Amino acid sequence: MHTTASPHPRSAPAATVTGPSPSAGPARLEALDLARLVAIVGMMTAHLLVPLGTSSGGSPWQNAAARIASVLTEGTSAALFAVIGGCSLVLASRKRLGVGDRAGAVRSGMVRGALVLAIGLLLGFVPTWVVVVLVPFGLGMMITAPLLLCSSRVLAAIALVLTAVGGWLNASVRSDLGIVQEIGNVTPLNVLEPAALLRGLALTGMYPLITWLPYLLLGVILMRSLLGAVEAGRARRWSMTALGTGAGAAVLAYAISAAVKAWALAHGEDKMLLDLQGFGAPLRGDLWMQALATPHTGSVADMGATAGVAVAVIGVLTLVIPPTRHLAGALPRALRAAGGAPLTIYTIHVLLTGVAMIAALIVAGAGAFESAPWFIAGAWILLAHLAIVALIGLVLSARGSRGPLEALVSRIAGRAGMRRGGRAGS
Repeated sequence: MHTTASPHPRSAPAATVTGPSPSAGPARLEALDLARLVAIVGMMTAHLLVPLGTSSGGSPWQNAAARIASVLTEGTSAALFAVIGGCSLVLASRKRLGVGDRAGAVRSGMVRGALVLAIGLLLGFVPTWVVVVLVPFGLGMMITAPLLLCSSRVLAAIALVLTAVGGWLNASVRSDLGIVQEIGNVTPLNVLEPAALLRGLALTGMYPLITWLPYLLLGVILMRSLLGAVEAGRARRWSMTALGTGAGAAVLAYAISAAVKAWALAHGEDKMLLDLQGFGAPLRGDLWMQALATPHTGSVADMGATAGVAVAVIGVLTLVIPPTRHLAGALPRALRAAGGAPLTIYTIHVLLTGVAMIAALIVAGAGAFESAPWFIAGAWILLAHLAIVALIGLVLSARGSRGPLEALVSRIAGRAGMRRGGRAGS
């Protein structure tokens, strides 16, 4: 993978330099675009390969692919997506905050989150097995936007408190209500039951805000730290620290989880209960279950492991592609462009899964999902989705443009952030 030098050559890494960057402004954090792409591809893999494990009559290689995809992508991809969302809020607001336009920065961030939420609501009407993450993600962005005015220490304290008590509180509430999961995909029709909707978004849904918000706050803290390191010429050291810290946290969380799981099995706990992935919370309120890193449970161990993986991924990518370098070559530039259009690509992916579900119901009837035809789940349909991602990246890279949804959201949010009677704070 080739890179080109930025006009700010501090902390140059061991990457191939092919010439000066055409950019006249601050270097774009292209490693973050690739991290977005990793998150999107991971979610696609979880949606299109993991179902093979539940299909009837699957071959041994299909079952193996499903297990590998589950281990590598379940929980970690969504967490990475959320952490990068926090990073993006910092990048989108730094110019306004830099000139003291605090109100404009908050207003722009909240409108950006509201637009993402609106797209998620519309996607909720798509008949798909994918739990669309955009509604809680957009709402999380709206909550995080005013918190951009807080110091990183305050944000860290909020994130730690939510991480420590969120999973246990969530599981306890669900136990008292006698439910496992109250809400999945959200549509405008859910507004007809406001109490259930608010409770689902905050606690009882697949991506409850009480355990979803800490990822966004982590992204804010992480990006502030990285920008400071770039200014100080310590980007490489920052990347190595992030990689080591993130990997260490993930390994520790998974090791503790394995030890607690072995203890639970020795004390007669049901193995299926311990292995079953959550629906946004641990299946029971027992405190020891907070030490199990089961995906999509929001337990302390789950959040520590997935947050650690997210930090490590960002660390390794910023180490390979430092903030002071630019990618060169058609394929790397296309991948970067695709990573810069996550909202567009995610929306297309969800729509395609909806089309596949309708086709499967027409062809195979009600048992279509269990039988998992090739256009529902499998390596071939995953490759088809990845080919579409590559094609989108090639087109955007050749045109030098952003994804259509990204451009629309940025345009509206930018206008919302303008000072009254004046220009944008940037």
